[in-house]
Amino acid sequence: RVERRATRPAARRRKPGEGEPAGGGQSRTRAAREPDESRTRAAREPHGRDAREPRTRAGTRRSISMATDNKYDRQLRLWGAAGQKALAEAHVLLLGAGPAGTETLKNLVLPGVGRFTVVDDATVSEADAGNNFFVRGEDVGRPRAAATAELLEELNPDARGAHRVAAPAELLATEPGFVDAFTLVVAAQLDPETLQTLGELCWAANVPLIAVRAYGMLGAVRLQVRCLEIVESKPDNVVWDLRLREPFPELERAADALDLDALDDHAHAHAPWILLLAKAAKAWRAAHGGASPSTKAEKDEFRQAVAAGARQLASNVPELNFEEAEREAYRAWADPRELPYEAQEAFDASAASAVANRRGSDASAAAEPPAPSTTTLALRAVAAFRAANGGLPPLCGSVPDMHADTKSFVALQQIYAERARLDLGAVAVHFDALVRAARGSAPTADDGKLLELVCKHVRDVRRVATRSLADELAAPDLGEAAMTLFEVDDESLKPQAPVCWYAALRAADRFFVKRGRWPGVVDAELEADTAAVADELRAFVSEAGAADAFGDALSEKHAAEIARFGAAELHAVAAVVGGVASQEAVKVIAKQYTPVNHTYLFNGIAATGAVFEV
Repeated sequence: RVERRATRPAARRRKPGEGEPAGGGQSRTRAAREPDESRTRAAREPHGRDAREPRTRAGTRRSISMATDNKYDRQLRLWGAAGQKALAEAHVLLLGAGPAGTETLKNLVLPGVGRFTVVDDATVSEADAGNNFFVRGEDVGRPRAAATAELLEELNPDARGAHRVAAPAELLATEPGFVDAFTLVVAAQLDPETLQTLGELCWAANVPLIAVRAYGMLGAVRLQVRCLEIVESKPDNVVWDLRLREPFPELERAADALDLDALDDHAHAHAPWILLLAKAAKAWRAAHGGASPSTKAEKDEFRQAVAAGARQLASNVPELNFEEAEREAYRAWADPRELPYEAQEAFDASAASAVANRRGSDASAAAEPPAPSTTTLALRAVAAFRAANGGLPPLCGSVPDMHADTKSFVALQQIYAERARLDLGAVAVHFDALVRAARGSAPTADDGKLLELVCKHVRDVRRVATRSLADELAAPDLGEAAMTLFEVDDESLKPQAPVCWYAALRAADRFFVKRGRWPGVVDAELEADTAAVADELRAFVSEAGAADAFGDALSEKHAAEIARFGAAELHAVAAVVGGVASQEAVKVIAKQYTPVNHTYLFNGIAATGAVFEV
């Protein structure tokens, strides 16, 4: 599967007054954003400053203090206190202290990873001083692990660094359990055989692994995760659970108490659309034998009935709450039992007695299934709640922003929050029993917080399980990724497709395994190495069953570039790779957002990149 990533254009800042109704009619300001007097005063006088504070020459006030003294403030807005706590408690292992590895680790130390360990057997060379920002000229001759760990630790006093002078291959051979104690392993510039051994060890220990690579103008990030349960996946489209099809008693009473005919125009125009739909949906079910709208004609009829409830105001401004109700009418027949398929997959996986002890194919060695995590137990508790409540999950308790007066909106929030609290209590009973059975002790306070988070994000949970490195090396599934070449209309652009360069890198790996060196590192052998890489490239795509899909997109030009690169590790490419790898690492450590599955390849020649699964 190929995933295309594109940056979103920045939202245009609205000018004062733009998009607001003219003539003093109803305000479009959402109820949750309506400022009270204290908030307005705070906006005029931030941080309690008065007129005597310093001003610029233009006469405007000049800030003399930061908005917060928390250096992590901006990132906390992304992953919250729970994510920051996970980072602070993480211990990251870096194998290989070259540019790609140190750039990745730098981007983890800065946001607050708690501990890191650097393993490398090289000594700092003059070449290192030219392409690695985390060694100095005076470090030449020192162990590279020590030099880089020292400078990386200086970036953030919250991070504690350590190093070990050892060859990764020898360390893994003599101490195979070394990786078990780490939260995440980052492997930088490892040779194929060492990387495969590391992949097997990390898979057996259920330790996430990120392999990073900078090879000339090419960069690659490979994520291997056996089982990662993500509670806060934070999808682009929020799925609100409003229970309009099957309202809970408190919501139904609130809808029944809403007498639209008795309201004045202002109150009528600010009644929350959720209550409008709940009232309309109940009336529909009463008139249709308890059934919700199902056919297109019925749904159109329901929308028309909702829209017809709006009044013609003297100001001629439309009632925005009724417009919202008409637009959101589909929620009146949406089944609250249905979860997004990604969330349902996570629940199905947690329902198994243990995680399957296979890695995706026979190429991976068997491993003991890990003990159920707290998240797994929480998902099972939610499943037990659903079984006892006709398939309904616990209510998350949140409602979307809407056009409503503050009093009505807050009252509606309280109704949903109270029902969510009651559902959480019912789930907690199942959770307590499951935890005691699994661990022999009661849930801790942190366990309770995680359960609350699972109930709040029950529709956002995800389970990530990538293919193992062993499976990819033994039987790459290259055909589907190569099929994307057919989507490229311009034939001249196909050779620069990232999937072509993935195949070229795999050819370089095959060359290394057979000869013990990278192609192009010996100038006198450049021509012969090019021919050998071309042979490996043809053999690789043929063995992967993707020769027809690649067609003429692959050629000896790819082999020539691979040989010309000579396995050089350019810092500019390493910086790109390190940025991508660290982003995925934060997702894995914080268990938020959804990481890539599973390979990202950057083509610095054409400045393109793609994510694909092979």
